[in-house]
Amino acid sequence: MRSGRHGAARPPVGVLIQQDRIDFALFVLIFVIALVSMVFSGPGSIVFWLGLPTIAASVVLTFRRMEQLSKTELRDSEFL
Repeated sequence: MRSGRHGAARPPVGVLIQQDRIDFALFVLIFVIALVSMVFSGPGSIVFWLGLPTIAASVVLTFRRMEQLSKTELRDSEFL
């Protein structure tokens, strides 16, 4: 089971993105480069199939980073 307060309000996504703009900009850049290479290479190329896990990984890393930042924000607000 997960520990922590139940029903705690999480900070808005925009606030979390503003905290670590560089991380999220890099995730978006990885996503865009993989998507562009997939579009220009076509499904018959190995670049296309390597782009699929790259896109999935960037999406997963983005959500994990937002979750980590929101937990940190909640933990910091408890000390106030």
